[in-house]
Amino acid sequence: MALAAAQVIDAVAALLAPLPASAGRVYTSRAWPLTLAGLPAWRVTAEEESVVPFMLSGENEHTLAISARAFAAAVDDLDDVLHTLAAGGLALIFAGTPPHALRLSGIRRELATEGEAMVGVITLRLQATFYVHPQNPETIL
Repeated sequence: MALAAAQVIDAVAALLAPLPASAGRVYTSRAWPLTLAGLPAWRVTAEEESVVPFMLSGENEHTLAISARAFAAAVDDLDDVLHTLAAGGLALIFAGTPPHALRLSGIRRELATEGEAMVGVITLRLQATFYVHPQNPETIL
């Protein structure tokens, strides 16, 4: 079992995995640089997590900021590639009822360096809300 936030990250990654454009390349704990041969790809990571008391019995409400970053090789049509990845990712994430009250809070575009390569990155900023009892940090209520 993993900390509740890690379970939420895994759930978001699982939603993105079927996207044909990234061919299942969705990473949740990969810190080393991506290779050009492995692009496009996604990295889904937990960012800030706020916790507030929710119930008198001790449950806490967690709000987790999530970054789902799509990476693509810097080519002539980079913006089109990034927008296609974002559109496909959003369609998969929000098909049906998103888990953990998942919602979109912003989109960011940038150029970055991965290893020795220049890549484009589009980040879907997401927020998830879930409930956890502090004595059972691995159990989402």
